Amino acid sequence: MIAFIKGKIFEKEPNAVIVDNAGIGYRLFVSYQTLSKVEKEDEYFFYTHHFVKEDRNELYGFISKKELSLFQKLIGIGGIGPKTALAILSPFEVEKIENAILEGNANFLVKIPGIGKKTAQRIILELKGQLVKETGETGVDIPEEVYQILLNLGYRRKEIDKVLKDISKGDLAKTNVEDLLKLCFERLSPI
Repeated sequence: MIAFIKGKIFEKEPNAVIVDNAGIGYRLFVSYQTLSKVEKEDEYFFYTHHFVKEDRNELYGFISKKELSLFQKLIGIGGIGPKTALAILSPFEVEKIENAILEGNANFLVKIPGIGKKTAQRIILELKGQLVKETGETGVDIPEEVYQILLNLGYRRKEIDKVLKDISKGDLAKTNVEDLLKLCFERLSPI
């Protein structure tokens, strides 16, 4: 799996950039927010998500880890694929989208082209708890690294959340990433 790519922007397309990395051109599908921040010929560091399905093998690029994180949360929701997730991230900064989810503001989310009321409500329902957890409002900060590692291994975010809820808050607060992963593996069903 490709975790990141660093290189010069060789070309900008309407929904992608081609990054020249050591003479190899990688097409990264990006949000409009990312596209608007990069310039041709300049060098950038992109976090990536490699999406592989029977008929698709695509790379998605993000300038910020926060945008990558929200993208991965969105594609964890049934019925939202990577193209839709990218469309959600395109019109607004990540913080505005996260605030709308935390506030339960479905009216804000339906302003995004292709997002109807039901999809907006599903996004809020499935992601609000995860975002609250990450912002520390529950008193426990779950390292995003733990989510990323488990997601990359093929576990679904719902499974991960359930397991993390089962681990006591005391253990979560004092545990480093490696120990927290061990605790998760003890409770997660084999893939």
